[in-house]
Amino acid sequence: MRKFLLFIILMIIVVAVVIFSIPFFRNLILNRNLRNQAISMMQPGSAPGQTAYQEEVHQPSAKNLKEPGIERIKSDLIGKQIPGWSFDKLSEFKHAAITSIARTDTRIDFRLDLRLLSYNARDETLYDAQVFAIYIMGEDGWQLDKLEEIFIAFDVTIPPGRWVTIASVPGCSLHPDIRNNLVWTTKTWDYEIISGPSAGDIALPEAKSYDVKAKGKHPVKIRLTFRPGTE
Repeated sequence: MRKFLLFIILMIIVVAVVIFSIPFFRNLILNRNLRNQAISMMQPGSAPGQTAYQEEVHQPSAKNLKEPGIERIKSDLIGKQIPGWSFDKLSEFKHAAITSIARTDTRIDFRLDLRLLSYNARDETLYDAQVFAIYIMGEDGWQLDKLEEIFIAFDVTIPPGRWVTIASVPGCSLHPDIRNNLVWTTKTWDYEIISGPSAGDIALPEAKSYDVKAKGKHPVKIRLTFRPGTE
Protein backbone atom coordinates (compact mmCIF):
# COMPACT_ATOMS: atom_id res chain seq x y z
CA MET A 1 0.00 0.00 0.00
CA ARG A 2 2.81 2.39 0.88
CA LYS A 3 4.57 1.63 -2.42
CA PHE A 4 1.34 2.37 -4.31
CA LEU A 5 1.02 5.80 -2.63
CA LEU A 6 4.63 6.62 -3.43
CA PHE A 7 3.97 5.67 -7.04
CA ILE A 8 0.93 8.00 -7.21
CA ILE A 9 2.90 10.91 -5.68
CA LEU A 10 5.73 10.32 -8.12
CA MET A 11 3.31 10.37 -11.07
CA ILE A 12 1.78 13.65 -9.86
CA ILE A 13 5.23 15.22 -9.63
CA VAL A 14 6.10 14.04 -13.15
CA VAL A 15 2.84 15.42 -14.59
CA ALA A 16 3.39 18.78 -12.84
CA VAL A 17 6.93 19.02 -14.23
CA VAL A 18 5.68 18.24 -17.73
CA ILE A 19 2.87 20.85 -17.51
CA PHE A 20 5.18 23.59 -16.24
CA SER A 21 7.65 22.79 -18.99
CA ILE A 22 5.01 23.79 -21.59
CA PRO A 23 4.87 27.66 -21.86
CA PHE A 24 1.14 27.86 -22.57
CA PHE A 25 0.13 25.91 -19.45
CA ARG A 26 2.71 27.71 -17.30
CA ASN A 27 1.30 31.12 -18.37
CA LEU A 28 -2.26 29.89 -17.86
CA ILE A 29 -1.52 28.86 -14.27
CA LEU A 30 0.53 31.92 -13.31
CA ASN A 31 -1.48 34.62 -15.20
CA ARG A 32 -4.75 35.55 -13.42
CA ASN A 33 -6.40 37.15 -16.47
CA LEU A 34 -5.73 34.14 -18.68
CA ARG A 35 -7.03 31.87 -15.95
CA ASN A 36 -10.27 33.89 -15.65
CA GLN A 37 -10.75 33.81 -19.42
CA ALA A 38 -10.29 30.06 -19.48
CA ILE A 39 -12.81 29.58 -16.68
CA SER A 40 -15.37 31.84 -18.35
CA MET A 41 -15.11 29.96 -21.63
CA MET A 42 -16.05 26.78 -19.79
CA GLN A 43 -19.18 28.39 -18.25
CA PRO A 44 -22.52 27.97 -20.11
CA GLY A 45 -23.69 31.08 -21.96
CA SER A 46 -20.31 32.80 -21.97
CA ALA A 47 -19.61 34.63 -25.19
CA PRO A 48 -16.16 34.37 -26.80
CA GLY A 49 -13.85 36.99 -25.34
CA GLN A 50 -16.17 37.60 -22.37
CA THR A 51 -14.60 37.00 -18.96
CA ALA A 52 -16.35 35.78 -15.86
CA TYR A 53 -14.85 38.70 -13.92
CA GLN A 54 -16.84 41.81 -14.71
CA GLU A 55 -16.19 45.33 -13.46
CA GLU A 56 -18.88 46.40 -10.99
CA VAL A 57 -21.30 48.84 -12.63
CA HIS A 58 -22.46 51.82 -10.54
CA GLN A 59 -26.19 51.74 -9.93
CA PRO A 60 -28.18 54.57 -8.36
CA SER A 61 -29.45 53.84 -4.88
CA ALA A 62 -33.12 53.10 -4.36
CA LYS A 63 -33.39 56.42 -2.51
CA ASN A 64 -32.20 58.42 -5.53
CA LEU A 65 -34.47 56.48 -7.88
CA LYS A 66 -37.50 57.49 -5.82
CA GLU A 67 -39.53 60.30 -7.39
CA PRO A 68 -38.80 63.62 -5.64
CA GLY A 69 -41.43 64.92 -3.23
CA ILE A 70 -42.12 68.51 -2.26
CA GLU A 71 -39.58 68.54 0.61
CA ARG A 72 -36.81 67.24 -1.66
CA ILE A 73 -37.77 69.78 -4.33
CA LYS A 74 -37.67 72.66 -1.84
CA SER A 75 -34.16 71.63 -0.77
CA ASP A 76 -33.04 71.37 -4.41
CA LEU A 77 -34.29 74.92 -5.09
CA ILE A 78 -31.90 76.44 -2.54
CA GLY A 79 -29.17 78.29 -4.43
CA LYS A 80 -31.29 78.58 -7.59
CA GLN A 81 -32.83 81.73 -9.09
CA ILE A 82 -35.81 82.77 -11.14
CA PRO A 83 -36.59 86.30 -12.41
CA GLY A 84 -37.57 88.27 -9.34
CA TRP A 85 -36.44 85.76 -6.71
CA SER A 86 -33.33 84.04 -5.35
CA PHE A 87 -33.92 80.92 -3.24
CA ASP A 88 -31.57 81.23 -0.26
CA LYS A 89 -33.15 79.49 2.75
CA LEU A 90 -35.84 76.90 3.41
CA SER A 91 -37.50 79.35 5.80
CA GLU A 92 -38.52 81.44 2.76
CA PHE A 93 -41.14 78.83 1.82
CA LYS A 94 -44.36 79.75 3.60
CA HIS A 95 -46.30 77.40 1.35
CA ALA A 96 -45.24 74.99 -1.38
CA ALA A 97 -47.35 72.47 -3.26
CA ILE A 98 -47.14 70.32 -6.39
CA THR A 99 -50.15 71.12 -8.56
CA SER A 100 -49.43 68.93 -11.60
CA ILE A 101 -46.88 66.39 -12.83
CA ALA A 102 -45.86 65.38 -16.37
CA ARG A 103 -43.70 62.26 -16.59
CA THR A 104 -41.59 60.31 -19.05
CA ASP A 105 -39.05 57.58 -18.31
CA THR A 106 -36.23 60.12 -18.15
CA ARG A 107 -37.92 63.42 -17.23
CA ILE A 108 -40.44 64.76 -14.72
CA ASP A 109 -41.96 68.25 -14.91
CA PHE A 110 -43.37 69.43 -11.58
CA ARG A 111 -45.64 72.46 -11.57
CA LEU A 112 -45.33 74.21 -8.21
CA ASP A 113 -47.39 76.82 -6.37
CA LEU A 114 -45.17 78.79 -3.99
CA ARG A 115 -45.77 81.46 -1.36
CA LEU A 116 -42.50 83.14 -0.42
CA LEU A 117 -41.20 85.57 2.18
CA SER A 118 -37.62 86.80 1.96
CA TYR A 119 -35.61 85.75 5.02
CA ASN A 120 -34.04 89.24 5.28
CA ALA A 121 -37.14 91.24 4.36
CA ARG A 122 -37.78 94.50 6.19
CA ASP A 123 -41.51 94.11 5.67
CA GLU A 124 -43.94 91.20 5.51
CA THR A 125 -44.56 91.29 1.76
CA LEU A 126 -45.52 87.84 0.53
CA TYR A 127 -44.75 86.76 -3.02
CA ASP A 128 -46.75 84.19 -4.96
CA ALA A 129 -44.99 82.28 -7.71
CA GLN A 130 -45.63 79.42 -10.09
CA VAL A 131 -42.68 77.53 -11.53
CA PHE A 132 -41.83 74.33 -13.36
CA ALA A 133 -39.14 72.27 -11.62
CA ILE A 134 -37.75 69.93 -14.26
CA TYR A 135 -35.93 66.76 -13.20
CA ILE A 136 -34.02 64.35 -15.42
CA MET A 137 -32.79 60.83 -14.73
CA GLY A 138 -29.00 60.73 -14.46
CA GLU A 139 -26.37 58.31 -13.22
CA ASP A 140 -27.24 59.19 -9.62
CA GLY A 141 -31.02 59.12 -10.01
CA TRP A 142 -33.42 62.05 -10.36
CA GLN A 143 -31.60 65.40 -10.50
CA LEU A 144 -33.00 68.94 -10.80
CA ASP A 145 -32.14 70.14 -14.31
CA LYS A 146 -33.70 73.60 -14.52
CA LEU A 147 -36.44 75.95 -13.34
CA GLU A 148 -38.93 77.69 -15.60
CA GLU A 149 -40.91 80.55 -14.12
CA ILE A 150 -44.59 80.99 -14.98
CA PHE A 151 -45.10 84.14 -12.94
CA ILE A 152 -44.23 85.93 -9.71
CA ALA A 153 -46.73 88.30 -8.09
CA PHE A 154 -47.11 90.50 -5.02
CA ASP A 155 -49.45 93.16 -3.62
CA VAL A 156 -48.73 96.87 -3.20
CA THR A 157 -50.89 99.51 -1.52
CA ILE A 158 -51.24 102.74 -3.53
CA PRO A 159 -52.27 105.88 -1.62
CA PRO A 160 -54.68 108.27 -3.37
CA GLY A 161 -53.31 111.17 -5.37
CA ARG A 162 -49.65 110.14 -5.11
CA TRP A 163 -47.26 108.58 -7.59
CA VAL A 164 -45.59 105.38 -6.34
CA THR A 165 -42.51 103.95 -8.02
CA ILE A 166 -42.57 100.21 -8.79
CA ALA A 167 -39.32 98.41 -9.61
CA SER A 168 -39.50 96.14 -12.63
CA VAL A 169 -38.24 92.54 -12.82
CA PRO A 170 -35.58 92.17 -15.53
CA GLY A 171 -36.65 89.84 -18.31
CA CYS A 172 -40.33 90.02 -17.33
CA SER A 173 -43.38 91.97 -18.42
CA LEU A 174 -45.64 93.63 -15.84
CA HIS A 175 -49.34 92.77 -15.89
CA PRO A 176 -51.41 95.05 -13.58
CA ASP A 177 -54.56 93.57 -12.11
CA ILE A 178 -57.85 94.73 -13.55
CA ARG A 179 -59.71 95.38 -10.31
CA ASN A 180 -58.71 99.06 -9.98
CA ASN A 181 -58.32 102.00 -12.32
CA LEU A 182 -54.65 102.98 -12.36
CA VAL A 183 -52.48 105.42 -14.28
CA TRP A 184 -49.01 104.27 -15.35
CA THR A 185 -46.01 106.15 -16.69
CA THR A 186 -42.20 106.15 -16.49
CA LYS A 187 -39.46 108.72 -16.43
CA THR A 188 -38.75 107.94 -20.09
CA TRP A 189 -42.33 107.94 -21.44
CA ASP A 190 -44.12 111.04 -22.67
CA TYR A 191 -47.52 109.35 -22.29
CA GLU A 192 -49.64 107.55 -19.73
CA ILE A 193 -51.33 104.14 -19.76
CA ILE A 194 -54.64 103.43 -18.05
CA SER A 195 -55.25 99.98 -16.59
CA GLY A 196 -58.41 98.66 -14.98
CA PRO A 197 -61.64 96.76 -15.64
CA SER A 198 -62.30 98.46 -18.97
CA ALA A 199 -58.75 97.84 -20.24
CA GLY A 200 -58.69 94.13 -19.44
CA ASP A 201 -55.46 92.17 -19.11
CA ILE A 202 -52.58 94.27 -20.47
CA ALA A 203 -48.81 94.06 -20.37
CA LEU A 204 -46.93 97.29 -19.83
CA PRO A 205 -44.04 98.12 -22.17
CA GLU A 206 -40.63 97.23 -20.76
CA ALA A 207 -39.08 99.79 -18.42
CA LYS A 208 -36.56 99.87 -15.59
CA SER A 209 -39.27 101.10 -13.21
CA TYR A 210 -42.88 102.32 -13.33
CA ASP A 211 -44.76 105.17 -11.66
CA VAL A 212 -48.33 104.35 -10.78
CA LYS A 213 -51.20 106.40 -9.30
CA ALA A 214 -54.68 105.36 -8.24
CA LYS A 215 -57.50 107.29 -9.86
CA GLY A 216 -59.81 106.99 -6.84
CA LYS A 217 -59.89 108.94 -3.61
CA HIS A 218 -58.97 106.04 -1.32
CA PRO A 219 -55.92 103.78 -0.92
CA VAL A 220 -56.11 100.63 -3.03
CA LYS A 221 -54.23 97.36 -2.82
CA ILE A 222 -53.15 96.20 -6.27
CA ARG A 223 -51.60 92.96 -7.44
CA LEU A 224 -48.54 93.17 -9.69
CA THR A 225 -47.83 90.07 -11.78
CA PHE A 226 -44.54 89.64 -13.64
CA ARG A 227 -44.31 87.04 -16.39
CA PRO A 228 -41.15 85.92 -18.19
CA GLY A 229 -40.59 87.66 -21.54
CA THR A 230 -41.23 91.23 -22.54
CA GLU A 231 -44.13 92.38 -24.63
